Amino acid sequence: MIQLSVSDAKLHCNHVKPEQCWAIAVSDVVLIAEYTTDEGPKVDDYFLVFITREEGELYYSNVTMYAAGINESLTALESLLGCSLELALSSSTEMKSRVVWPQKLAGSAYFRYEQVVPEGFWDRVRSRVQGTRMESHVADSVCEYLAALNQPEPHINATESTPSP
Repeated sequence: MIQLSVSDAKLHCNHVKPEQCWAIAVSDVVLIAEYTTDEGPKVDDYFLVFITREEGELYYSNVTMYAAGINESLTALESLLGCSLELALSSSTEMKSRVVWPQKLAGSAYFRYEQVVPEGFWDRVRSRVQGTRMESHVADSVCEYLAALNQPEPHINATESTPSP
């Protein structure tokens, strides 16, 4: 079972597999996105991703939208972020994605999808039986936004000046 919760201004994801547990400070979150896959309904197919910037590095934390405590956690996040988090992909049965926050990117695609061209005989056979395989890549606009965040802070060389006699 996966449990999502918010306490002490941190978002906590507890999982039966300890290596999949995580906790992030809400103040470190720089982007929230939602995405769906075409793998449902027998497996989870709707997810949130939280991108954080910690000590100059970007980290990606994913959680299924079917986690226990998801609604309460989203309400707490809205309060901490001071905004409404509008989710729009709950009824999607195909691969879709969108940025939820920050507001200036909200509604734009989080992923761009590319069709994988089958290579070799067995890949072509598999493609005919299982259908076209798609790969997801973080959208260019999101990459540009994240790259701008990851620029080093400008160093200002302030020197004290003393008046001349």
